[in-house]
Amino acid sequence: HPYRTLINFNIIMKQKYYTFILLLLSLSLSSCYKEIDLDKYRTQPKIVINCAISPDNVIMASVTRTWFYPESTPYVKLPHAKVDLYINDEYVEQMKWEQYNKNDHSSASPDSVFTSHITPKEQDKVKIVVSAKGYETAVAEETVPRHVPILKTGYHNITKRPNTDVTYIDPDGNLIEQFIYEIEYEITFQDKNETSDFYALTTSRTKTYSWGEDFYQNELQTTDPVLSENINILDGAMGFDGLDNHSFLFTDKQISGQTYTLKFKETCKENPDGSTISIYLYSLSQSYYQYILSIQKISGSTLEGALGNLGFGEPIRVYSNIEGGSGILGACNISVQKTTIHYKEP
Repeated sequence: HPYRTLINFNIIMKQKYYTFILLLLSLSLSSCYKEIDLDKYRTQPKIVINCAISPDNVIMASVTRTWFYPESTPYVKLPHAKVDLYINDEYVEQMKWEQYNKNDHSSASPDSVFTSHITPKEQDKVKIVVSAKGYETAVAEETVPRHVPILKTGYHNITKRPNTDVTYIDPDGNLIEQFIYEIEYEITFQDKNETSDFYALTTSRTKTYSWGEDFYQNELQTTDPVLSENINILDGAMGFDGLDNHSFLFTDKQISGQTYTLKFKETCKENPDGSTISIYLYSLSQSYYQYILSIQKISGSTLEGALGNLGFGEPIRVYSNIEGGSGILGACNISVQKTTIHYKEP
């Protein structure tokens, strides 16, 4: 409701975060300044390939080049590049450059992509070779992981409690009490025994109203030792949000070959009755897993990422599996199950 005034009282943990950042900034600002000629450090640009493949879509790849900091345009298209596609070491076609949004002239994201006619299958080895005049040839190779089905899903123990973090006041100055609904979920799947496997778990919620359908992606929490293997206890203690709180990245190192039930909790601010929750289990290639993990850390939402960004820790490099260039060729296989929530107010 746009006419309501939003007052956010969720500052206790954030104060720790800002105090910590101000401390680090005070140390950095006490040092001397030096004028640096950035052009002195300009390097030869490289081809950048960004591509995520799965058995659900044809293969598409964004092909750009690296850019130097003083440049105003962060995405430089290479429409005349030659992009060759191989499946299981056999050449299949030259991918075609296309504009997928001709009306969007923003430089915030690339507006072109190289497309193919091939939809990869499980265990296919996909290789993309990109060459362009003036650049070193870039090569990317990845294997589509196997599909790992969700065997069973369930929810239980829906808890309703007052939302003390955010308070709404109507135009007459009346306090409107808000509530949070916490839903506990369990999903069961079978890990493969003979390989090291990498996963991601996320959810989305839809609810139909008289005026149409609304979409939600709510905060997820867990104490499950498998789902929380990448969650650093220091992040919460120092006021950092940690990794993406809408999903979990995890491996099978604790459950290799087992049938395992993952447990997590969703927090939503709207009554969940009648809504449909979609639970997605992604089987990821190792390269894709490492790339996503590095992106989440470098975003600064973790203590490790913040220290690196400020120069007080070892910088985190974004993972890349592109030979002769930069970027990522990742692969995934998706399993999804949907559940309708039924809830009666106590």
